Amino acid sequence: MKRSILFFTWAILSTSAIYAQIDIKVGPLGLLFNNFNMGVEVGASPNVGIELTGGADWKRLPLVSDNIYKGSALRLGINGRYYFNPTEKKLNGFYAGAYTRFGGGKYSFTNPDTNEKDEFKSTRVAGGFLIGGKIVSKNERIIFDLGIGFGRAFVYKFEDLNGTNEADLTDVPFVNFDLPINLKIGYRIGVDNKK
Repeated sequence: MKRSILFFTWAILSTSAIYAQIDIKVGPLGLLFNNFNMGVEVGASPNVGIELTGGADWKRLPLVSDNIYKGSALRLGINGRYYFNPTEKKLNGFYAGAYTRFGGGKYSFTNPDTNEKDEFKSTRVAGGFLIGGKIVSKNERIIFDLGIGFGRAFVYKFEDLNGTNEADLTDVPFVNFDLPINLKIGYRIGVDNKK
């Protein structure tokens, strides 16, 4: 995992030296739904952007015997986007692409009668397709990114910390569907203002 992050950082720096554009974005509306997400997108060519996404969520889940487990998870993903008709502002307008997401975290439930703690770790790997649009302000600094995707979870596990007891997720509707919604605002650095 550390090697992947180092490689992607190197790729961002190498690519940004060529295309001189990096979009740093955050999703402020996620805070209303107990999550936070952000992304860094670089241009790999005049029509192709590569985005590294990260985030965290904290939520309550009914896992075993309808007990409410509380916990948090971290997410990391990469998506590629093809911009169909970018203007001179580069990497803007309508796009389509593919995404991957990896998430992992820990959830726990404390029995109020016995005070015993039950803990599960979660692992989720998902991927799919996405579409959306990006608007770039006149000064080419402020960006608005809106997109939606559809995919599925290829791996979705909740198991105890020893890996011996796995929660049964078959009763949870649509558990393997993945529907990422992307609404981010951001700032573009590395813009060449010489027109």
